[in-house]
Amino acid sequence: MIPVVAIAGKTKSGKTALMVRLIGEFKSRGLRVAAVKHAHETVELDIEGKDTWQFAQAGCDATGVSSPRRLTVFKSTRHEPTVEEALEALGNGYDLVLLEGFKKFKAPRIEVHRGNGDDLICTVDDLLAIVTDDKLPQDLPQFRRDDIVAIADFIEREIIRKARADISVFINGRQVFLKPFVKDIIGRAILAMLSSLKNAGIIRQADISIRSANGRPFEARED
Repeated sequence: MIPVVAIAGKTKSGKTALMVRLIGEFKSRGLRVAAVKHAHETVELDIEGKDTWQFAQAGCDATGVSSPRRLTVFKSTRHEPTVEEALEALGNGYDLVLLEGFKKFKAPRIEVHRGNGDDLICTVDDLLAIVTDDKLPQDLPQFRRDDIVAIADFIEREIIRKARADISVFINGRQVFLKPFVKDIIGRAILAMLSSLKNAGIIRQADISIRSANGRPFEARED
């Protein structure tokens, strides 16, 4: 998957401000960055009366608007999407995804701290670093709020550059977690086939979507 860093912290601790500044710093380095924020309530972004709203009212499961500089998609879900589903919806081609919130998602996490040293919302084992203007007793890398370059250097060194080649499999919109040797077998087989295609060139990333023939579900059989 794309390298992911979750930014944690209490309300009004400065999570969003940190993410905004980090996005600017990474963009200045030529990186492509995506950001996802977790909301506890449904956020209605479509506008009543607009064409896309009418399409949705007519029963569309997803609507979209394609314009010269932006692609907007509105998609209905039957459950609260997982982080994996949100990342899949974002698509690929990013060097880093910054998450705000998503406490239950297992990802490298940096906490933004304001207050006493013993009121972190994350345990030390769950944290990669702390952003704070105080000197805390936790044995973790600590950065001041205004030291954006150093924080970005840390994320690039510890997360982006260490990101290993990986393969992700989603079936019916849900990620299927594979053991390392299964990933290796699938990855090698697919890359070998793709590399034989004319004009394939150097393959850095490949995305394949398979739909069962005639819409009929395919069920794996046990021997």
